[in-house]
Amino acid sequence: MSEELSGFARLIREAGVVGAGGAGFPSYVKASSRADTVIVNGAECEPLLQKDQELLARHTGEVLEGLALLMRSTGASRGVVAIKEKHRELLALVEAAVSGRPGVEVKRLRDVYPAGDEYCLVYEVTGRLIPPGGIPIQVGAVVNNVETLYNMGRAAKTPVVDTFFTVAGAVKRPCTVKVPIGTSYADALALAGGATVADFGVLDGGAMMGRLLDGLERPATKTSGGLIVLPKSHALLGRKGAPRAQDERVGKSACDQCSLCTELCPRYLLGYDIQPHKVMRGLLFSRADRKTWNEWALMCCECQLCTLYSCPENLAPGKICVSAKKDLAENKIVWKNSALNTGKAPKAHPVREYRLVPTGQLIARLGLAEYQADAPLLEGEFSPGSVRIPLKQHVGVPATALVTVGQTVRRGDKIGDVPADQLGVPVHASIDGVVTAVTDAVEIRREGIR
Repeated sequence: MSEELSGFARLIREAGVVGAGGAGFPSYVKASSRADTVIVNGAECEPLLQKDQELLARHTGEVLEGLALLMRSTGASRGVVAIKEKHRELLALVEAAVSGRPGVEVKRLRDVYPAGDEYCLVYEVTGRLIPPGGIPIQVGAVVNNVETLYNMGRAAKTPVVDTFFTVAGAVKRPCTVKVPIGTSYADALALAGGATVADFGVLDGGAMMGRLLDGLERPATKTSGGLIVLPKSHALLGRKGAPRAQDERVGKSACDQCSLCTELCPRYLLGYDIQPHKVMRGLLFSRADRKTWNEWALMCCECQLCTLYSCPENLAPGKICVSAKKDLAENKIVWKNSALNTGKAPKAHPVREYRLVPTGQLIARLGLAEYQADAPLLEGEFSPGSVRIPLKQHVGVPATALVTVGQTVRRGDKIGDVPADQLGVPVHASIDGVVTAVTDAVEIRREGIR
């Protein structure tokens, strides 16, 4: 391992800590940086999800310990726990808990979507705008979500072997679960009592930014955030499942350039050069091979607000922006070398305050109001009969397996690792058992189970 890593950065790398959401960026990189502010992202904007609230309420001490350790590692003098103002009981609890911690405070966020986007969150907490195409550390901030800080706070005791996420929607008992990494989503759904409808679909990660699953055999990982179960007939599943060719064909024929997708875009309102309506216009001039080389998509945060809320014609500008970014990346076009990058600093739009989207209105627009319910954290340990632990659960290179078929492992044993000079973290056994397969994942069956 690199000698440049601090003791804490080395500790959380060995513990396998990555961002517990999104792409799963290895956390030791952030812990090795220098910042003046560390932000705990407790915004939890995805409708129906409750994981962050449950962790903050039930494991306040561990989350704040992770915050303190990260502040010390980065040299930050300010720590901010960002929570939406609607969570009054949680706010009171956390504000009491931080009262004796120097430099630590609570930031009350408005109940809007997507308050948890890093660009939006850093602006709300610090008043600073991240350079276009940049990251929070460029303005002296480090941002991590609640579960990541929880894992940091426990890293000296245990590596990351469990994951937390909410199971909600058309289920008998909406809940937040803690399961060993590698547990199948089918087992997680069973913990919620199963679906309330016979024919259903499942979104992995949330209603807005989640993806439609093609089955429940997929394993839960370090970045799992939520399972939303809905009837197969629900319009949201249809929107999510529509193929790219269909979205582009309909967009090309029906977009009337009203520009609401741009006018309500959270990044556009912060002054960044992201204009989804121009990406939609670009469909008319797309290449014969269907590549959408439109640089107005490069600053998209992929929140899907434009697709699922803003567009009055139910088109998919957000999905098309995501496709355009991938097309551009294939040609090595990023913001740094974009023709739109003039070096001009962003400036928040003067009417931004009046165009923020209330979460309640978003939930109604999505057709999810009937599924709003408390999803408490289930108490007790859950031990599945088997797990399938992917060797790649994060940004960077996949881990190389350290175990072979037939080998007995114990919960917490390192079963895969990444060379010290490459971006990545180890993975660990999440249950006691015997290794039954090693492919792009390590499969373990609990001892005594046949």
